[in-house]
Amino acid sequence: MDIGERTIPDPHLDRHRAECERLGCVEFFDHLIEEGNNSGFAAMLAQRRPPGALGTDRAFLEGSHHWADKMWSNNAKDVHAIAKKAGISTQGKVYKGGLGKPNDHMAWVSGRDDVIAACKAKGLSSTGSVNYQSPAQKPQRIALADDIRDGYVRGILATEPKTREKVKKDPKAIKEVQERVVAKHGKKGSE
Repeated sequence: MDIGERTIPDPHLDRHRAECERLGCVEFFDHLIEEGNNSGFAAMLAQRRPPGALGTDRAFLEGSHHWADKMWSNNAKDVHAIAKKAGISTQGKVYKGGLGKPNDHMAWVSGRDDVIAACKAKGLSSTGSVNYQSPAQKPQRIALADDIRDGYVRGILATEPKTREKVKKDPKAIKEVQERVVAKHGKKGSE
């Protein structure tokens, strides 16, 4: 900005320029700045979106107030009933299935901060109206998935009458069968 002979620096120029670089429109942004536009106006034109269109709770929740109307009525009722049974107040909140099941408090959000908190707590990343990159995590190694293990256990119980009788008498004996299956079919050195 020019006021007589003094030039007032634009405190937001670097932030707007960095955002335009990230979005790939920095050349147009620089052209608009050279023409004498302030950085906020230049960023709005270069990014082709008005101020507050990204990164605000208003923008995040836009159109979400009637989110349940977009579901089948039975599904919407079920989601709310599950939340109510879990003791969750849904007033002023929207359900985001990507964050958890309807009985999970963190899946019901009232703004961007709730989404970021849920992502941090669960080790999730988010892109879109809420951007958050979770820290890299070491993958959890398991020897054998439960459903695969249980399939082998069912096979053993179907083909080995002695084992089946032992499990009928003492249901805790199923653990021994499960351990035997994991020892035989699971990855070595896991867990």
